[in-house]
Amino acid sequence: MTDKEIYYEVIWGQKARVKLAEMKPYKIDPKLVFRNSKSILSVKPREKAADVVDYPAFEFNGYYWIYIDNVIIVYDVLESEKKVLVDACYSALTGFTLQRFYGEHDTESL
Repeated sequence: MTDKEIYYEVIWGQKARVKLAEMKPYKIDPKLVFRNSKSILSVKPREKAADVVDYPAFEFNGYYWIYIDNVIIVYDVLESEKKVLVDACYSALTGFTLQRFYGEHDTESL
């Protein structure tokens, strides 16, 4: 990083923080995900996105998403305020995330 890069403040919404904390039993370290997301998304958050959410009737369509430490983080960027708002997160280890974010269907039983 250089001194000329623009830094964004990364803010996790309460629902997203609670959801992240609930992932601990699934061997996901919430503190690690939280710290890494703040570091990764604080510079060029749009460029770091894996994609933009686009799934029929999904409440976060148009938001950016990124994969960090087995968690899909869904966020919006407020350019004028230089803020990244994390509004949701999902365990990347579920069929729900395979379908919503990768367009894949888990057809084999584990």
